[in-house]
Amino acid sequence: MTTTASATPTPAPTVEYGELLARARELQEQLRAWRREIHRYPELTFTEQRTAALVNATLISLGIPTETEVAKTGVVGHIRGGDGPVVGLRADMDALPITEINGTDFDSTRPGIMHACGHDAHTAMLLGAATILKGLADEGRLPGSVRLLFQPSEENQDEEGKSGGMRMVEEGALAGLDAVFGLHVDPSHDTGIVATREGPMMAAADMFRLVIHGSGGHAARPQAAVDPIVLASHVILAIQQVVSRRLDPLEPGVITVGTINGGTVNNVIPDSVEMTGTIRSFSHEARLKLHEELRRAAGVAEALGGRFDLEIQWGYPPSVNSPEATAVAVAGMSALLGAENVRVADQVMGAEDFSYMAQQAPGCFIRVGVHDPAWGDQVYNVHRADFRMDENALPIGAATLAAAALTWMRDKRKS
Repeated sequence: MTTTASATPTPAPTVEYGELLARARELQEQLRAWRREIHRYPELTFTEQRTAALVNATLISLGIPTETEVAKTGVVGHIRGGDGPVVGLRADMDALPITEINGTDFDSTRPGIMHACGHDAHTAMLLGAATILKGLADEGRLPGSVRLLFQPSEENQDEEGKSGGMRMVEEGALAGLDAVFGLHVDPSHDTGIVATREGPMMAAADMFRLVIHGSGGHAARPQAAVDPIVLASHVILAIQQVVSRRLDPLEPGVITVGTINGGTVNNVIPDSVEMTGTIRSFSHEARLKLHEELRRAAGVAEALGGRFDLEIQWGYPPSVNSPEATAVAVAGMSALLGAENVRVADQVMGAEDFSYMAQQAPGCFIRVGVHDPAWGDQVYNVHRADFRMDENALPIGAATLAAAALTWMRDKRKS
């Protein structure tokens, strides 16, 4: 008599969520050291060579095979476990052009550049998750595989208008993934709190450049000119009515004029005025509507005798969390930290190029609280020269990433 092997995979030995958190907390000092080393030497868009070298060396020391120079300066690591799903975990590595004013012994050593958005912490957290998950794989306790996505340039784009996330997708770093998870520090939540939400979580972010053309002349003879500054004033007022009067009140949207430049001296009416700004939305339909209505608002200049040139640059799409990946993340985080510490994240008008990754596989973006309760009502927000975080959040972030990956693997093996 002959028998055939069952197609059902052999279950991996159980890993308890408390063990994940304990392993992460054992890494506290190492996580802090990684984060502070990266913080001291911040690097801007697509120049993250030193950070990438630290990441690569750390992964190799753990026995994790790597690919370097992915998306120019990114690193991809591969943890191979059982024959289950392949889960991507992402961290961004770039800094911002801000001069730090915190006065710590690990302040940025590079004037004008600072990790003011927590990407140093994201990188350290993913290195921590890599350490935990590789340990489980070596013990035969990881029921699938993990792809570690250390991404450059989330904050900006290169000369071709491409960010690190866009280039990672183009270069196939997301190919074959069954799910992808990422996270971001959140100063609005205390350490120990995590948050996410199903569906649109962060907005699309497009940019525009609008030039209003009139005809210049002497400031004392405005009747002989078509004043583009006055035209621009009418256009700005029309723009401010787009969201309130042209967009569905139940549909979030923002158009902000961020710069306006026109004229050189006080007694000359200029020929033109230039303004730039941003357009934010959560749906494709709202995005198209805002573009259309911005052009209509600019047309006020034509009605008043001028003309305009409008350029709209499409930016990051909305970050939309898949229902499936979000449910998995919430289940894993609840088991890890307790359901009372898992919140529904607010929708925010900020944008993230994780959005491109979440278009390639079921994705979920998670916010990790980094506010020290001892600070009381003082909040150190991102993108500020005094941004700071509670480093006790580092192991929570590391364990959260590990838990999301492990929960997805378990759920998919069962199904």
